[in-house]
Amino acid sequence: MAEILDLMDKIKMHYKFTQHELRGLIIAILVMAFVFSYDEWGPGSTFVFSVGIYNFFNAVLIAALSILVHDAGQRIWALAIGYRLEFKMWYFGLIISLVAALITKGSLPLIIPAGFMLHHLAGHRLGFFRYGINYFGQAMVALAGPLSTLMLIILLKILSVFSPNPLIQKAIIFNVIYTITCLIPIPPLDGSKIYFGSRMLYAFALPAIAVATILMVISIPVFFALVLSLLVGIVLWLTYYISFERKAWFGPK
Repeated sequence: MAEILDLMDKIKMHYKFTQHELRGLIIAILVMAFVFSYDEWGPGSTFVFSVGIYNFFNAVLIAALSILVHDAGQRIWALAIGYRLEFKMWYFGLIISLVAALITKGSLPLIIPAGFMLHHLAGHRLGFFRYGINYFGQAMVALAGPLSTLMLIILLKILSVFSPNPLIQKAIIFNVIYTITCLIPIPPLDGSKIYFGSRMLYAFALPAIAVATILMVISIPVFFALVLSLLVGIVLWLTYYISFERKAWFGPK
């Protein structure tokens, strides 16, 4: 109970965005919405402004919800283990997304809006905090983002069963792309922090989360998709361990 009250107090004090973060968040949302709705500005190759604005507005809602949920998972988990998270818009990622949309005419939307930076919270430190930011702790914070997005996809999938809606399907596709691209091990994306924090964790998280999100697009039960993705993650984790890590864990002979 004390830990929950402590976390709630940390959220109250440190969760809010700074002006710099808000500016980057708004820019990232608008750019990602434009990229995602690039090929929906009219039927076929015809440009219709009213249709484009409508689809762009829907994409803004989807991008805002998705990025905020992704960030919330990381931000809350960071506070839980003693960090304050700072949202860092990635200019180069936004440019890559725009260029890919222009070249492919919107058929290849890349959702790579941002990374994050961790800061220690003030106060006495115990354990791994004493000697600086721990790479594994940073990996766990990064992993909270894709997991939060996966939870959002599951919720949207359940909603689509009871109330089929094209906007919900678009939101699912957006978050599937977002999850997979953020797991790419290129700084400052989440995948790079997970990989460099723990290769073993990355070997399990990448296939498990990627398979789970992809299966959500297919008309199969959510429970079956999660079980199958878990099995895939375990098998590939064991394969990676046996092939690359086993000798390293045994140490030098």
